[in-house]
Amino acid sequence: MNLKSVILIALCVLPLLTGISNGFAAPSFAATTKRAVFLSPLENTEPTWGFDAYKSLLKRAGYQVDILLDGNASISFFETGLAKYDLIVLRTDSMVSEGMTYFCAGDKADASARGTFAGEIALKEVLVGECVGFSILFLQSHYPAGSLRGLVIAVGSNTAQLSAGFLDAGAAALIGFNDEHCTQWGNLDSYSLKLLYYLSQGYSVEGANIELNIYLYMGHGTTADWILPYWAGDGSYKI
Repeated sequence: MNLKSVILIALCVLPLLTGISNGFAAPSFAATTKRAVFLSPLENTEPTWGFDAYKSLLKRAGYQVDILLDGNASISFFETGLAKYDLIVLRTDSMVSEGMTYFCAGDKADASARGTFAGEIALKEVLVGECVGFSILFLQSHYPAGSLRGLVIAVGSNTAQLSAGFLDAGAAALIGFNDEHCTQWGNLDSYSLKLLYYLSQGYSVEGANIELNIYLYMGHGTTADWILPYWAGDGSYKI
């Protein structure tokens, strides 16, 4: 075999070897991995209805999912932790004091908590009552414009009130509830799971809410008294 033949063979084989090398190279997910967090600070007393379904739907939609329950969903987490996620599912309850609504975190509501959060309590960012709760003022204090992204699904009574805090911080949209309904009975979970199902199928925020309405009306008629979710922000947003 002469030198010219050797060179031609080498030129033909080199691209194939390069292709094989690239094909087996470890992919980089840093720029494409979507992160979701499921927060249930009252899981011990108000357990999630359809807990496994939440995880399954989030993973089906392509999210890496973190689960934080009870004390792990603490005020200290809420101070900075939300900024890491593209989708936040916050399953909580609310309480009202002096016209301000507070949303439960997982900290123990005791005398030591009153001392720990004395400064935040004075600013009406935190309340220690039936639970240790944070207000929209807390979100505004810790999450300036552009610090958040993606979608927030807030499962719990009066969670629609959180929309301004999340949207002003950069979240694309929020789905919540205007009504006072306890999460213990599963109604809010069932609606939220159905919305998450539609979202995982490629519907937009607005489209998923429309589909939920159609689903409910087809099954039970237009005269039923529904606990319908509320959404705000970019209705065209898709997860």
